[in-house]
Amino acid sequence: QKGFTLIELMVVIVIIGILSALAIPKMFGVSAKAKAAEAPGVVANWETLQSAYAQETGLAGDSTAIGFQTPTSKWITYAAGAAGATSTFTGTVKAAFGDCKTTDVWQSVFTAAGDVVAHTKPGTAGCAAYTSNF
Repeated sequence: QKGFTLIELMVVIVIIGILSALAIPKMFGVSAKAKAAEAPGVVANWETLQSAYAQETGLAGDSTAIGFQTPTSKWITYAAGAAGATSTFTGTVKAAFGDCKTTDVWQSVFTAAGDVVAHTKPGTAGCAAYTSNF
């Protein structure tokens, strides 16, 4: 007779189950890392525009003055500070994902004098690990 035996089919199903059990958690970790990686890119863009504005005026500008449009995101809420000698920009987790909680914040403080930037990333070990280069 042609075909597979019940034992052979069961072995294949078990192997597929084991591979799925190993692959699915990895996929969720990569998804959370991609969501968290959005914030440093947006912050870096804001910092570049602040730097250019500060070199022209000697001050930190608000979003309109520097030509920055605050993005809308499903996962992170962004807020820019007022203009002056310094300005802040924050990205706060809007909807929890992976190890990131709604209390996790990426923050950049730009000081026009000296064109200096100071970063603060989330304190949560898991969420901070997603953006280790920030």
